[in-house]
Amino acid sequence: MDQKTLNLLRYLAEDARLSFNALARRVGLSPPAVAERVRRLEESGALLGYHAKLDRRAIGLPITAFLRLRCPGAKFQAVRRLALELPQVLECHHITGEACFLVKLAAPTVESLEALIERFREHGEAESSVVLSSVVEQKPAIGAIESE
Repeated sequence: MDQKTLNLLRYLAEDARLSFNALARRVGLSPPAVAERVRRLEESGALLGYHAKLDRRAIGLPITAFLRLRCPGAKFQAVRRLALELPQVLECHHITGEACFLVKLAAPTVESLEALIERFREHGEAESSVVLSSVVEQKPAIGAIESE
């Protein structure tokens, strides 16, 4: 990707509601050229969608926790299905190390978090950590490319 395309992605990651005209002014291209690049990024799968960033506290989900789950290989698909089924699962990653999965959860109360953890404990040994504060959350990945 050239620098103009990287800049275009950076601006879209910061504010996906920017118009093609505004993006064109920022990256130094015409609006039709920006529209074409965005179309190509969407078709290639580099640009997956446009999303609103929600404040979980403001919508009644003040508790964020990470769950590390160790489970036998036979339970892999069951854990995968459970993670896909539960709306409180924000992320679920199959990882290396002692744990098999790292799961990010959102919950309205400690009691509901405990119930979520118990659902995962049916499939293996779980260790949880409640987030006290977040230093970085949902940083656009485009910055990692630019720092190379």
